[in-house]
Formats: sequence, C-alpha cells, structure tokens
Amino acid sequence: MAAVDRLTRIRGTVRVLFTEWREIGWVGKAALVGIIASAMIAVALGAWIPSSARRHLLESQTDIMSSVASDFAAEGLFPGGDTDAHVAFDEEVRLRLLGGETVRVKVWSPDGVILYSDAETLVGQAFELTTSASEALAGIPSYNSSDLSDPAHAIDREHGALIEYFIPIKAPGGTVLGAFEVEQQADSLDQTLGHIRRGVRASIGVGLGALTVFMASLTLAGARVANRRRRHAEDLLGQVLGAREEERHQVVGMLHDDIGQALYRLHYRLEGTRSKVGDPDVVEEELANLAELVSEIDGTLRSELRLLHRNEVEDVGVLAAFAELVESNATETELDIDLDIDLDTETSSVVGGALFSAAEEGLINVRKHAGAKSVRVRLWSDPTRANLEIVDDGSGTTGGEGIGLATTRGRLDALGGGLSVKRRRSGGTSLRAWVPLGVEPE
Repeated sequence: MAAVDRLTRIRGTVRVLFTEWREIGWVGKAALVGIIASAMIAVALGAWIPSSARRHLLESQTDIMSSVASDFAAEGLFPGGDTDAHVAFDEEVRLRLLGGETVRVKVWSPDGVILYSDAETLVGQAFELTTSASEALAGIPSYNSSDLSDPAHAIDREHGALIEYFIPIKAPGGTVLGAFEVEQQADSLDQTLGHIRRGVRASIGVGLGALTVFMASLTLAGARVANRRRRHAEDLLGQVLGAREEERHQVVGMLHDDIGQALYRLHYRLEGTRSKVGDPDVVEEELANLAELVSEIDGTLRSELRLLHRNEVEDVGVLAAFAELVESNATETELDIDLDIDLDTETSSVVGGALFSAAEEGLINVRKHAGAKSVRVRLWSDPTRANLEIVDDGSGTTGGEGIGLATTRGRLDALGGGLSVKRRRSGGTSLRAWVPLGVEPE
C-alpha cells in the first residue's frame, strides 16, 4: 500500500507540473530556448577548452626547447668536430633535456644525417627527412605525434605513443646549423588533458544543472502566477455572471408584477366592457382593437420575459440548449440551420454558457446582416478546449464589430478563450469561438 501511495503522489505531482508547464507561455518558451542555447555553448566549450589547453601546453613546451637550443648555440655547443665537442654536447643534452618524459634526443643535419642521438646506434645514419624536420631545418619550430612506422623511430616503438618537437639550431648570425628532435611520452600530456577535460565537464555540468533548476523554478513560478491570475479572472467572471442572473430575475419579477398584472386587469376589463356595450358597431370595433393590442403587448412581454429568464445551459445542459436555440431560430426565420455537436464530455456551465452566448450573438448577426439562406452551427471539443463555429452563405462581414460581438469577445477573453470573425473566400462569414475545458469559477 505504501508503494501505491507513493506512486499516486508522484503521478499527482507530475500532473500538477505538467498543468503548470502548459501555462508558461512565451516566458517559458524563451527560458527553454535559453537553456538549450546554453547547453549547446557548454558542449562547444567542453570540446574547445581541452583542445585549446593541449595546443597551449605543446606551444609552451616548444618555446622551452627553443630557448634551450638558443642557449646551446650561444655557448657554441654543437655535435660533430672533435670528440671533446661531442662529449660536451652530450653532457649538456643529458643534463638539460633527457630524463622524465623525454625518451629520445636527436640532432639532424640539413642533408638528413643524424649528427647526434642519445642512442649511439643512430649516429651517422641517414634517413629521409619528414615535413616537420624540413620545416625545422628551414627555421620553423613545430610539434606533432611521432610516426612510429618511420624507420628513424624503429627503436622508439617500445615507448608507445610519442610527441616529437623539431627545433632549429641557429648560429649567432641566424644560419640554421641543424635541428633538434626531442621525443616525449604522450601519457603525461594525456593525463593532464584528462584532468582538465574532467574538470571542465564537471564545471559545465554543475553550471548547466544550476541554470536548469533556476530557469525551471522561475518558469514554474511564472506559470503559477499566471494560473492564479486566470483563476481570479474566472472567479470575477463567475461573480459577474451570477450578478447578471440575479438582476435578470429581479427584472422578470418587476415586469411580471408591475406591468404584467396591470395589462391582465386592463385586458379583462376591456373584455367585460365589450360584453356590456350591446349593438353600437363603432364602439365594439374600437374595443376589439384595444383588446387585440393588449393581447399583442402581453405576448411581446411574455416573450421578453422568457428571454430574460432563460438559462438553458444551466437548466437543461449544453446539448439541449443549443438544440432549442437552433430550433427557435429556424422556426422564426426561413434559414436552413444545420447543427453538428461532437462533445466528448459535458462541459461546465461557465464554458457552455460562454459558447451559448457567442452562438446567440452569431445567429442574431446572421439574421440581421448576412442575408443568408443556410447556416451551419458546429460545436466540438478537443483535448484542451471547447470550440464553436458558425458558418453562413451570406454576403460576408464588413469588418466592423458591434457592442454584442465586443461583449462576447471580452467574456471569452476573460475565460482564456477567444473569438474570430472572418469573411470566407467562398462567400459568407465564419465565426469561431473557443474556451479552455474545465473552467469553473472558484
């Protein structure tokens, strides 16, 4: 049971978050775009920073070795010549360059002969110069990964991956005498770069996580505020609708008691007077006309009272209310009205009442202005909202909006819905109204 309760709470929390996420609007979308853009920048930085660090480390090492080569040249140290010069050069190489990460040192002559190496077996051998060796002999230092398939590196393959630096050796006058080749193990560099890469990824991950949490909290907070405002607007609308209904009932009572009863008494007295007049035709005809007029006024008053008192959506439901609305308009006019209702669930009285009022206003405009012969009224729902469409084959809208449509639009906007009235290309006018499902005044 405890596991089921936890699962139920988790589902409830997810449902609340999803509902609030739907309310984020453009602010939430901007936040989402910002997070995605930040993530893309972070990924790019995660790739660029280690690459840049590797380049700077290699360039720094190249500068150090270039400085050593300059010191050698300034001190007149260069392999070749007598044995003493060679021994002195070897001592300085082993002191300043060999050891630690450095596993091999060579000195190349411009014609591809190895003048010096800490591996004596290589001294005096000639090999084809690589591109990097040729650049160094031309005065350009460089670095790259060693090609262990090169015959000059045959004895170095046991060390695994190597990085080779080619440094020109220049005489004081600037003439290139030869080129240093210094080979170092790549493991140390790779380990350093691995630490940098992990540190960068961890920093970016923490930063992105904090940014995501912050933006999500900010977005959901904005959604909650928007949701509270919408509910407050719905509450106000519900109060307005309630006050309107109460006012209608008061007007109905006053008209019925003050005017209706007086008309009834007048009608009965006229009828009584007619029965006492006797034969005079003129008085009889006039009294008959008066009685007919009173009956007409009484009928009009009753019709208006029914309109004021009517609240079909709340009394009989949306489906029956729309059916009665279409039937009464078809009976009172020569319009051919087709009603199509496809609501998956019964909507609330607030939603149904708002769409019913929009339908009333739309049909009134068709009767007054469209000059139409047929009208199609469609009412349907999708997963998020209830929709109304009224399409006629009349002359089409002129683009103006009267008080009735403006009032209807304001009522729908207050519920989070909307209203659209457009001229159709094929002729006539299309009115569309929509309201989010589940709207209820608090």
